[in-house]
Amino acid sequence: MGTDFLRNKKERHTKAWRHGVARTEGDWLADSPRVTRVFRAKGAGAVRLAANQSVVLRLVANNQVVASVGIHEVATLVRPSLALVEQLKKSQGMGTARVQRAPLSADRVDLAVEE
Repeated sequence: MGTDFLRNKKERHTKAWRHGVARTEGDWLADSPRVTRVFRAKGAGAVRLAANQSVVLRLVANNQVVASVGIHEVATLVRPSLALVEQLKKSQGMGTARVQRAPLSADRVDLAVEE
């Protein structure tokens, strides 16, 4: 009687890894989330930028990063991170970014870069 009572009254034990497999079952082929970083750039030139506009990032001498639209340089990143510089070096010194915010009165631009 003692073993039957314990067997019927105790909580069922399930392996923890089974819960993890059940939760991620449909996500085996899903893309990993991308990280978006925002950088401050100093505006240059007469070309006006709009929010959500795509710009090209170029790595120039002394690890400076310049944003351009077509052949016009429109901004220079104030303090590019080492991770961004390394990412641009891996892709032959070129990359893309989106304008997150470009106030009309100021000469600064916020650029969002996906890593």
